[in-house]
Amino acid sequence: MSKKENNTLLIILITFSVYCALTLGETWDQKDNILRGKITLEYLFSFGRVDENIFARHYYSPMYWSLLYFFTEIFPKNYEIQVVNIINLFFSLCLMFGIKKLCKELFNDKVAKITFIILFFYPIFFGHISFNSKDTILALGHIWITYLLIRYLKKQNIENKRKKYIFYLSLLGALCTGIQLLFLTTLIPFFIFIFGEIFIFKKILDSNFSKKKFFIDSFKSFIFFYLILVLFWIDTHPNILILPYQFISELFSESFWTGWNYNLINGHYFLSYEAPKTYFLIYLFYKSPEYFLISYLFFMFLYFVSNNFFKEEFAFFNYKLLLIIALLLYPTIVLYISPFPVYDGVRLFYWSIPYFCIIPGLTIYYYLKNFNYLHSKICSIIIFISALFLLYNFFTITPYHYAYSNILAGKKENNINKFENDYWGSSIKELINNSKFDKNKIIKISSCGLNPKIVKKYFLKKGYSNIEMVHPHESEYIIMTNRTALDKKTEKISNCFNIFKGENIFEVRRNNLLLSTIRKIN
Repeated sequence: MSKKENNTLLIILITFSVYCALTLGETWDQKDNILRGKITLEYLFSFGRVDENIFARHYYSPMYWSLLYFFTEIFPKNYEIQVVNIINLFFSLCLMFGIKKLCKELFNDKVAKITFIILFFYPIFFGHISFNSKDTILALGHIWITYLLIRYLKKQNIENKRKKYIFYLSLLGALCTGIQLLFLTTLIPFFIFIFGEIFIFKKILDSNFSKKKFFIDSFKSFIFFYLILVLFWIDTHPNILILPYQFISELFSESFWTGWNYNLINGHYFLSYEAPKTYFLIYLFYKSPEYFLISYLFFMFLYFVSNNFFKEEFAFFNYKLLLIIALLLYPTIVLYISPFPVYDGVRLFYWSIPYFCIIPGLTIYYYLKNFNYLHSKICSIIIFISALFLLYNFFTITPYHYAYSNILAGKKENNINKFENDYWGSSIKELINNSKFDKNKIIKISSCGLNPKIVKKYFLKKGYSNIEMVHPHESEYIIMTNRTALDKKTEKISNCFNIFKGENIFEVRRNNLLLSTIRKIN
């Protein structure tokens, strides 16, 4: 493709992304995150005189959410969520360009472009890029830190670049640790790779690499990282040496609460802290596009029969591939040793999805380079047809791409009992906009799996001042997604659709998959 064609495609992709960002409704955590940013900025600018509390405030150093709040204040309050979505989208696009830069550094420009496109059209990744201001930022940090560290290893002797790398690494580390205090542990495979590269293998290392400079730079980077982190971590200000470690240690206590209590994967309900060890792999198996899974199968074959091709195309290919595989396996390894619950699909391992797109990128690159061979043509046709099938599903599920599942998950209408689909609740905006209640009659309604404040907000925007949010036992209607919940009648885990029986009055569906509904309770 020419540069003009590349730019045209990029404009189309960004335009589509902006459309989705502006269409989606408010989700669970958005207001809380903005509030955390507001509290932090007011505290800092008042030198601690304005100090408002919020639940679990001491577990965050909300630099990114402070930025979000700052920008929302520039625009009218009515557009707060849209502004947040656009800002999140901007950083998510930076994430995508980050994987492009990383692949170009490890392989070449063509692999980088292919991987960029694969990541963009990976539904459960794309579905988060506008409203998820936690996991997308963690993924952004992960990708760019990996890229910058590789550049540091190669360019340490260039003084001005070295200083830039130290600054950006510190900034990104603080940004992401402020959202997830244990963020740096997700980089353990790469840290092992770095030390192996510096002290043992020395395959991509600058020939003039200085270990002394490395340790000095690491110390400088940590100090800068720590200062930025505690600046926005206002609960540590009474003692910035002791309190950060105290708050981190609380994460491992039995009383620490995190996330949703229940989960559902492939029809199996369980408590979040009892997730199967293969949870991550099972989820990706049913949530990845068909061509994506086929590409992995083809690559396993190609690796053994055409390994020489990859080694000739890319320097130290097997060495680099080992790093990628380590990053891919790490989430599953974590599930075997982690005491923390797992919930909301692959949110907790969202950072790993860009790396998973590299193998299909290498597979497609191989077939494009060897298209003259019959086997390459056959395999390319298979991938192309299955990719077209993905594109059909991708666009027809717009803008709720995170609810995507592949053909292996079975009929879409049955997936309400296999996976939590709209666990973010972003389809509520569309659902309420499509509702037609009598505005002259008091409507008693309850919610399940949704934030009642968001529900009430959209009803008021629709002009329903006659809506009363009440307990399910008192309500005539219930608004809900298929969020997992405890059925108090049976004392078993189920989902909202199964717990509250009745007739669906209004619905939001995509590809025959029911995402949310307002139901008249029996």
